[in-house]
Amino acid sequence: MANRTKEPNKKPGVSVNVKKDPVIRKNLLLRYPFLWLILIPVIVYIKTITFQLTKLDDQIFIKENQIYNSGFKNIPVSFHRGLFNPKEDIYYRPLFLVDFILESKIFGIDPHGYHLTNLLYHIISVVLLFIFFRKLKIPDVDSLILTTLFAVHPVLTGAVAWIPGRNDMLLMIFFLSGLLLSISYTEKPGWIILAGQFILALLAVFIKETAMIIPLITLIILLFFFKPGWKRLLPVMAVWVVAVLIWIVERSTAPAAMTGQSFREMFHSGIARIPAIIQYIGKILLPVNLSVFPIVEDTTLVWGMIATIGIIALLILSKSYFKPLTLFGIFWFLVFLLPVLIVPKYINDQVFEHRLYIPIIGILLILSQTSVFKPDFSQAKKFLIYGIIILGFSTLSFIRSDYYAEAVVFWNKAVKDSPHSATAKMILGTKVESDKDREWWFLQAYAIDPKLKNLNYYLGKVMMEKKNDDSAAMFLRREAKIQQLGDVYFLLAQTSFSWQKLDSAAYYLEQVIRVEPVHPQANFNLAMLYFQLGKNDKGHKVIENMKVKGMEIPEELVKVNTHYK
Repeated sequence: MANRTKEPNKKPGVSVNVKKDPVIRKNLLLRYPFLWLILIPVIVYIKTITFQLTKLDDQIFIKENQIYNSGFKNIPVSFHRGLFNPKEDIYYRPLFLVDFILESKIFGIDPHGYHLTNLLYHIISVVLLFIFFRKLKIPDVDSLILTTLFAVHPVLTGAVAWIPGRNDMLLMIFFLSGLLLSISYTEKPGWIILAGQFILALLAVFIKETAMIIPLITLIILLFFFKPGWKRLLPVMAVWVVAVLIWIVERSTAPAAMTGQSFREMFHSGIARIPAIIQYIGKILLPVNLSVFPIVEDTTLVWGMIATIGIIALLILSKSYFKPLTLFGIFWFLVFLLPVLIVPKYINDQVFEHRLYIPIIGILLILSQTSVFKPDFSQAKKFLIYGIIILGFSTLSFIRSDYYAEAVVFWNKAVKDSPHSATAKMILGTKVESDKDREWWFLQAYAIDPKLKNLNYYLGKVMMEKKNDDSAAMFLRREAKIQQLGDVYFLLAQTSFSWQKLDSAAYYLEQVIRVEPVHPQANFNLAMLYFQLGKNDKGHKVIENMKVKGMEIPEELVKVNTHYK
């Protein structure tokens, strides 16, 4: 009679039949893998449901977009605008906006519901990843361990605990679901499967631009690991061609999406951010240098270099450097990191860790082919070794998630992690209560980057509160050269009023209305000022324009208008 505790003989890389294998039948982890893959992330991240907003973009999509989110009519509008700004934004992610429109009907502006959805998205991603690993014929034990490492890895804490991190999770859900359907179609063709793949391809391309990489990944996986005939491969790839063409047509209708960067700028951005690749490898294999708001300058290369040398040595010792999954894992990691490298510094200076949500799978595929997952390891040894690592990762993720609990905690941590980030210091300045602390943080940011958007505006407001109109006007004029903001011109008008420079005040109020045509206070002040200056025709014209724009005319302004008529 065979020894039931002995590892069954099997070829390396061949998936084990969970129902028939006697060892697995005795192992609860392998008998109920999906139960554990759901339960473990819930234990690690359940407290994130109680978190507030970090005020890093999340307040934009939930609170500032509250009116936009209130109408289903804005669902089609989302496909013809930028992510943050309808006209001046290089990011085109319509389904991300649609997601918040739909969820706002349930949760309103309560962040707890959105945190719950983030956790659900993460669990779905984890389950799909396990299925994908098994499709690649990675042994069940290894698939479960690798997926659990992904589920609790501290470098991905931001993706789960920070609400906008869902963008990468949604992309992974649509990507892996569509990929699994593509594999199913090549095994057993069917129109329903192909239609499902088409829908998921559309969802992927409209959730994030990174999806443009997916057709190439899909083609490589199918050609090298499943080897379908051309008759089965062509329909799958044709679906992607159609989905990408639809995306191109829709994107061309969004003016914000046309403001990209030149090839030369992309090349220089990529070269400047090559160290980020090494840093990312370090954060995956040796997650001891993590940050909630990372920049290349404040992230050491030491751990990344140690990790890179370590994984190269591991590949050499394992003699696995030419294995198909190893080469594919390297390609996967690098190609999914490509968008991170080409984002211009003036758009986004951060090398956020949540962007590793999909690239990290490439590193896991590489590790699956090395001696650390060699077939002659017993199940008990694997579960013991990786159980300790998983427990350590889970503990670290559980602790790190607290940094995303609310805005002041988050931005204090951001400043500590990235002391050379002007953005972190500026935003922390907006969160502190003390006027003195506020000014101090703004000046600290100013010393790093005096041209940072909004910084001169904040300093101008601080100076106005201190009754220092000269300094206020200086900062506000600098902000006006950086960007056109109605509030900047409105404050400049106030400084002009304080100096009794009424013509100058009228000029700045005109600029407010140019930028924000329905600004009620600016329209009211400008009309009253024109009457005060004896420019009655201009005063009447402002009031008529207010009527055309559907604005309410204050009773005081009606009386003045009637008097001067």
